[in-house]
Amino acid sequence: MSPTVLTPLDGPEARPTDSPYRFWHRHFTANLRDSAALPWNEPHALNVEETRAAARSIQQFQLGEYARGRGLRRRAAAHPVLGADAWFLPALDLFIAEEQEHSRLLGMFLDRERIPRLARDWVDGVFRRLRKLAGLDACVSVLVTAEVLAVPFYEALRDATRSRLLRAICARILRDEAAHLKYQALNLGLIRCRLGRANRALRSLCHRALFDGTALMVWRQHRPVFRAAGWEFSRFWRTAHRCFNLLELRVGRMRRA
Repeated sequence: MSPTVLTPLDGPEARPTDSPYRFWHRHFTANLRDSAALPWNEPHALNVEETRAAARSIQQFQLGEYARGRGLRRRAAAHPVLGADAWFLPALDLFIAEEQEHSRLLGMFLDRERIPRLARDWVDGVFRRLRKLAGLDACVSVLVTAEVLAVPFYEALRDATRSRLLRAICARILRDEAAHLKYQALNLGLIRCRLGRANRALRSLCHRALFDGTALMVWRQHRPVFRAAGWEFSRFWRTAHRCFNLLELRVGRMRRA
C-alpha cells in the first residue's frame, strides 16, 4: 500500500498525491507557534496535601516525557512505507520536540515548587529498555501505551490541585495528547498495513496485554493522584480503555483506507 493515498485521520482531506505527514508537519509547526501562555506568575503554591499526593508522580512523568527518539527515528527511516515518505521524519522530529516540551513545562513547574527533578526512575528505565530492544511496531506500541495512559493521569492531576498553573499545564498536555493519539494511529496503521489478518490480530492482542499490564502499574504508582482527584479504580479503568479502544478503532480504519 502506498502512503501517498492515505489521509490523516480526523484531519482535513488531502489531495490524493499528498502525504498524510504533510498535514502533521503543519499541525506540529502551528502548535509551536501557537503555544498558549501559562500563568507562571500565579501566587498559589502546592500545599502539603497536594505535594504529598502529586510530587512523585509529576517527577516521574517529567522524566518519562523526555526522549530523544533516536531509536524510533532509525527504525522508522528503514521502514518501507514510513521511510519512503519525505514528510515523515520532519513530522516525527516535531512530534518528539512537542513531547520534550511537555517535559520542559513539568520541569519548570517542579523547579518553581522547589521539588527536585529525578535523574532516573525504575519505571522509566523499563520502558526505555523495552523501546530499545523492540522492533518498530512494538516500539510505537510502547510509546502509544504511555500516551493513552497519560490521558486519565493528567485529567486526574488537573482535578487534584487548586494551582491554576498546574491545571493549565495539564490542559495543554491533554490537548496535545489528543492529537498525538491520532498521529500514532496513523503510524500503527501504516506499519501494520502490509501484514496478514492473523498477524495483525496477534499484534493487536499483544498490544492490549501490554496496555492492561501497564494500566495496572500506572494505577499502583499514581494512586495518590487519582485518590486526591476523587477517582476510583473503575473510573480510571473505564477512561483508559475508552481511549485505547478508540485508538484501536482508528488503527483499523487506517488499515482499511
